[in-house]
Amino acid sequence: MKKILVLMRETFSTNEPFTLSNIKEKKVLNPYDEYALFQSKKIKETIGGEIICLFISQRENQYGLRTALGLGADRGIFIYYPENDEREIANIISEEIKKIDYDIIFLGIRDVNDDREELPYRLAIKLKFPIYSHILSIESKENFFLAEKEKENTIDLIKIYKKGIVAFSKNIYEPQYPSIMDIMRIKDKSITTVNFRKRSNSKRVNVLYQDMRRKQSICRNATAQEGVQKIIEYMRKWKLTD
Repeated sequence: MKKILVLMRETFSTNEPFTLSNIKEKKVLNPYDEYALFQSKKIKETIGGEIICLFISQRENQYGLRTALGLGADRGIFIYYPENDEREIANIISEEIKKIDYDIIFLGIRDVNDDREELPYRLAIKLKFPIYSHILSIESKENFFLAEKEKENTIDLIKIYKKGIVAFSKNIYEPQYPSIMDIMRIKDKSITTVNFRKRSNSKRVNVLYQDMRRKQSICRNATAQEGVQKIIEYMRKWKLTD
């Protein structure tokens, strides 16, 4: 029986207005990680097995993990870590992974709002595992996994024999929604909660951002020179230029 460990994160919803309160509270499942969960569910439906969701969040609210349980994960591990230190996140996750029995790790290649692709590679270094990056799909065979790997000009088929980290680079697919029965079953699924606080000293960083609710300005019956001057004044007013 295959045991698939799926790592999942929350991210800011790009459909919401860009405000500080929304950034903190309006969270959705990271689409790349959600696709990793979808791929693990596809394998489970084919050959059976168990899906373990390791969910890390900057909020104590477990709504995201419970959504993942409704979408097919069998049990969850919730890690509360209020900071955004990618190095420390990799340290925390790798320590928790060492306590779990599993056959392979799935996650998204990146946070949809962060294109650095940092976490999978940090975990691979910490765990001393091979990383199979930019995977589009995967299926389980008798003694290996067969995966489609995206390259610059081609899509290759690769065989995965060793325990490692599979990082998916796809986040567009037919969306899955939990049924009423799936939602009812969430309460019967196990959740282990782990709390972490910042373990390293760092300076407080204040993030300043421009209020995006700018008033529209219409300039009528102006010459080209006057119009350009009005645009420059408007941009300077809203600190869009120096």
